[in-house]
Amino acid sequence: MEETIETSVLEEIGRVDPEPIREHWMVVADKRYPPKQVYQLITGLPRSAYTSHRALRELRRLGLRTSSYTPQRTADVHAEDADRSSGSAELAESFATLLRFLTDRDLTAHLAAAESALDRAGSETSREVVTEYGFSDDLLDAALAVRAHVGRLSDVIHATVIARVLPAILEPGEIVVRRPSLGAGNDPSRPFDLETDRRIAEFKVAQWKGADTMRKRGVVADLVHLALDESGRRAQLFVVGALPGRFLTTSTSTIEWALARSSPHARARFAERFGPATDFTIAEFTRVHGAHIELVDLATLVPSLTLPPELI
Repeated sequence: MEETIETSVLEEIGRVDPEPIREHWMVVADKRYPPKQVYQLITGLPRSAYTSHRALRELRRLGLRTSSYTPQRTADVHAEDADRSSGSAELAESFATLLRFLTDRDLTAHLAAAESALDRAGSETSREVVTEYGFSDDLLDAALAVRAHVGRLSDVIHATVIARVLPAILEPGEIVVRRPSLGAGNDPSRPFDLETDRRIAEFKVAQWKGADTMRKRGVVADLVHLALDESGRRAQLFVVGALPGRFLTTSTSTIEWALARSSPHARARFAERFGPATDFTIAEFTRVHGAHIELVDLATLVPSLTLPPELI
């Protein structure tokens, strides 16, 4: 049965001035409102918590008249069971909207053309540019929704790479002696990404492309971390491609620079074991104290990590 909304709620909304209509609309008290404004007034949810399409869909279920829209197939499939699966449907719809915008055009050229069109534009012209170049409410909703959910994407990649590499690198009889750190970053109880009865290892899954300051600092920190271990086990640093190894073996930057963002505890451990960080370039430290640490290119084990030639 279709749900309805109380008359008193509609009357209360009707006393609120409508915000400007940019794309979609719905009608209350013979006035057109943006659907996200009305949905917020009804639910109290922040607007970042839902998309325009969700607002339209829910307001239609409440019997309100809205502008038309064409939902993505994923949303259609779940429409009859929206309460249970609307979150998944909305996210899939957001991904589809964003992917369509990104793949239907050369984004750099598209943005450059939009910039040119906005040069010396007034209000009316800028509104036309918004429509012509597809900078819709739906696109913004989709981008915000995707960004909110892809923050853990690095963890998924990190975990999947380590899990897939393990069967290929573990030797007969070798066992993992401590729960591996599949998510990015280690906690004090698990100092290394991988710890077996024969080896310790850190994994850097990022694909370097040239300007990689934070990645450079991170790979040096992991190299130092491995060098500080005194267990005598085999030490390995897994990276992607040739750039990290080239940096470690040729860089004239100091260890002090590389560890500048590391914890005070890490810097203190380095000084206690190796002396002042200003005394070493990265290349010198790699050659002297990191010589026993094996650099392994993950792309040889997981070919999917290989960058296209134009991005190397």
